[in-house]
Amino acid sequence: MRLEIVEPALDEADSARRYYATINGELGDAFASELQRSIEWIVEQPLAWAPIGRRARRRLLNRFPYAVIYRVEADLIRILAVTHQRQRPGYWRGRV
Repeated sequence: MRLEIVEPALDEADSARRYYATINGELGDAFASELQRSIEWIVEQPLAWAPIGRRARRRLLNRFPYAVIYRVEADLIRILAVTHQRQRPGYWRGRV
């Protein structure tokens, strides 16, 4: 399966990494590593995580209060958001 990460999700991931790096440089690196690990797990088993709504799924990150919102299509996994768990639910729906 191919992987596509929409631009707003890339921006969200970078913003979160920069935020954690301001607290501690190693924490920013840890966030980036955990996000990468989560994306790898999604690619390996895209249907393993909880569905949200009709067509999207959510994979919670370990250690950080973030989630990866993604959609599985025929031959594509599209990451729609890297969202803080306290973010307004469904704000990313227009990205589908």
